[in-house]
Amino acid sequence: MIATFVVSLLAVAGFGVGLWRSNVVPVARSAVRTAMVGITAMMDSELGDDAKEVAVRRAGFSLIGAAFGLLWRFALALVLAAVPILGADLIGLVPAEAVLSLMLRLDYIFIVSVAAIAGAELLRRLRGSARHDPAALPEINRYSTTDRFFHMLAFSSPAVLRGASRLEDRLMPGAVQEPSGPPIFVTSLARGGTTALLNALHEVPGIATHTYRDMPFLTAPALWNRLAGGRSRDVGRHERAHGDGLQIDLDSPEAFEEVLWKTLWPGKYGRAGIALWQAEDRDPAAEAFIARQMRKVIHARSPGHPARYCSKNNANLARIPYLREAFPGCHIVVPLRRPETHAASLLRQHLNFLKLQQDDEFIRRYMRDIGHFEFGQILKPQLFPGFDPAVHDATTPDYWINYWLHAFRHVQRFRDRCIFVLQDDMRAAPQDTLEALCEELGVAPGKIDFGAHFRPSPDRAPRDLYDPELFAEADALYRNLAPQDALPDSLTPVGGKVITARA
Repeated sequence: MIATFVVSLLAVAGFGVGLWRSNVVPVARSAVRTAMVGITAMMDSELGDDAKEVAVRRAGFSLIGAAFGLLWRFALALVLAAVPILGADLIGLVPAEAVLSLMLRLDYIFIVSVAAIAGAELLRRLRGSARHDPAALPEINRYSTTDRFFHMLAFSSPAVLRGASRLEDRLMPGAVQEPSGPPIFVTSLARGGTTALLNALHEVPGIATHTYRDMPFLTAPALWNRLAGGRSRDVGRHERAHGDGLQIDLDSPEAFEEVLWKTLWPGKYGRAGIALWQAEDRDPAAEAFIARQMRKVIHARSPGHPARYCSKNNANLARIPYLREAFPGCHIVVPLRRPETHAASLLRQHLNFLKLQQDDEFIRRYMRDIGHFEFGQILKPQLFPGFDPAVHDATTPDYWINYWLHAFRHVQRFRDRCIFVLQDDMRAAPQDTLEALCEELGVAPGKIDFGAHFRPSPDRAPRDLYDPELFAEADALYRNLAPQDALPDSLTPVGGKVITARA
C-alpha cells in the first residue's frame, strides 16, 4: 500500500511539474483575457457593428491558438504523470490498476488537493509574495474575471441599468426609503478634496452614500447586494488607483452618481467635453428617476433609520443652478483648494491615468462607464463658459490652471447657492471645520474624529509652473472666493457660505 501511495504521489508531481514547466498558467490567463476582449467588444455600445465583428474574429482566432497551446501542455503533463505509474508496473513494483484505483478515490483527491494548495501557498510566501501583492494594485485591477464580466454586462447598454432598476422595483418594492432631509451634493474639480470630505461625511450618522458594494448594478443596490452576497463579499482594504494614499474597501463611499446623469442625458457628453445643464434641460421623468435612486441608496445604507442622501460628483459643478431647481433645499458643498496645488495635482493624475489606461484597456473602459472623464485618454473637460480645451496641451500645467480659472469663474456666478469649504482649513483644523459644516447642513456629527480623513501637512506647490498672467487671475479669484483676512472662526457669509476655522 505504501508503494502504491508513493507511486501515485510521483504521478501527481509529474503532472504538476509538466504544467508548471510548460507555463500553462500564463497561457490559460491569456486565453481568458482574449475571451474577455471578445465579450467586451460585443458589449461595447460605442463600437459599430463592423468594429465588433473584427474584434470578435480576432479574439476567436487567438482562442483557437490558445486551445491548441493548452492541449499539448496538458498532454505533456499526462505523459509525465504516466511515467512513474507505467514504470512501477513494468518492474513489477505496483500494478498500474492499483495506482489508478487509489488516485480516483474521493478521499485521496481531497487530501492531495488540499496539500497541494497549501504547499503552493507556502511556496508563494517563501518566494516573496509582497512583490505580487494585489493590494499594491489599483482597485480596478483587483476585479476578477467574473467581476469584469458583470461590469461589462451592466454597462453594455443604458437599457441594462434601467432594466435592473425596474427589476428591483418589481422584486423588492420596499427597497426605498424617504429621506430625512434634502440631498447633499459635494462637488468641485477633481483633486479638490471631495473624496476626503465625502469619507468624513460618510461617517456622520444619518448620511447615506453610494459605496463600492453597489458596483456594477448601481441602479439596483439592494437587489444586487443580496444577489452578490452582501457583506460576505470582501476584497480587503487597499490603495485606490490614484496613488494618493487613500485606502478603500467595498464599504468605502465613492462617486457613482454620474452614471445616472450619463444614462439620462447622453447628448451632453460630446467628443470635446461635457456641456453644462441649462434650465431648458429640465426633465421631470429623469429627475424622478434620480430621486428614486437616492431613496434606494438611503434604504441600502440605512434601512429603517432616518438618513439623507449624499453624493460626491465632480461633474455636478456643471449643474449648480440646475440642482437647486430640481432638488429644492439641497445643499451644494464645494471644497476649495489653492489653484497652484490644485492644478499641479490635476496634471499629476492626468499623466498617471494616461499610463494606467494605456497599460490596461479595462481601466479605460471602467472609468468611461462610471463617468469619470477627468483624466487620461478619455479626458472630457466640462465646457465652462470661455474655456477652450484646444488652447493648451493637457500634459502641461497651463492647461489645468486655465481649466481651474474658468471652472471657478463659473462657480463664482452661483456662489450664493454654495457652501465653500477650504482645503487649507480641512488640513489645519479638520475637527472645527467639519463640525461647522455639519451644523450648516443640519446634521449631528456625534463624536467622530474628522482628523483621520485629512492630511495635516500644508498644501503647497510651486507657483512658477504656470503662465504668470493665468496664475495671477486664478490666485485673485481664489482670494475673492475665500478672502483669508475676512474669515472668522466658524461661518462667514461671503455672497454664499464659507466654512472655515482658524488653526
